Amino acid sequence: MDRCESTLALVDFEQVEQDDYSSGYESTPSDSESSTTTQKLQSNRLIPISYNRDPVKIKEKMSYRNTQALTEQLKVISSIPELCDVTFEVGSEKVKVHGVKAILGTRSRVLYNLILKKQKEAEFQRKAGKKDKKNKASVQSDKVTIVVKKYEPEDFRKIIQFIHSGSVDINSSCIAGLLCGASQFGLDDLERACWDFVNHSIKSGTISKIIPAAKRYSHHKAGQQLLEKIFSLTEQSVDL
Repeated sequence: MDRCESTLALVDFEQVEQDDYSSGYESTPSDSESSTTTQKLQSNRLIPISYNRDPVKIKEKMSYRNTQALTEQLKVISSIPELCDVTFEVGSEKVKVHGVKAILGTRSRVLYNLILKKQKEAEFQRKAGKKDKKNKASVQSDKVTIVVKKYEPEDFRKIIQFIHSGSVDINSSCIAGLLCGASQFGLDDLERACWDFVNHSIKSGTISKIIPAAKRYSHHKAGQQLLEKIFSLTEQSVDL
């Protein structure tokens, strides 16, 4: 890899630092015997030559990060079923949304417990019977299927995308679904971003565009909170 061709910035570069140096020994000109003994002891110690010759300790570190490329690559994972081991069947039409257990479980404790539960259920079913299909079952043992009924497929796809990549586009049509998903799956950073979008919509006077999406998620606690906030603002504007 030719690093010279990279146009990406190098960050966290620490300049050379000089630490205070001390030999650790104390001697006086009149104490020649003590000095001779000290030199013998010092010569018997395994000390790097460079340390003896140059008392300056050099600390140098260069950290390289390319989070943008990583984010874009992680977004692609959920669109490649062959790389995923979790399948969500979303909505009445059971639209398939794919994910990776390791990432989902690490990012969300709720999803970790849900995946673990489904794995135990699948293991129990395999042990219960169907010995003639044992080989086929073992091939599919790592795959987990989870049914999701209370989310719009596109909104849930965005939630899974955010969990994998840490990036998502928020707009008035998906804000309610993202807010509910963030609340349910313990994604605090996404939940804060959603409320920031709501507050921005209030200031810009476009809060009414969120109402249709909020009504679709009135069965969620976070959806109810969103509706209550919108209606309270609407009543205040009428009073004014």
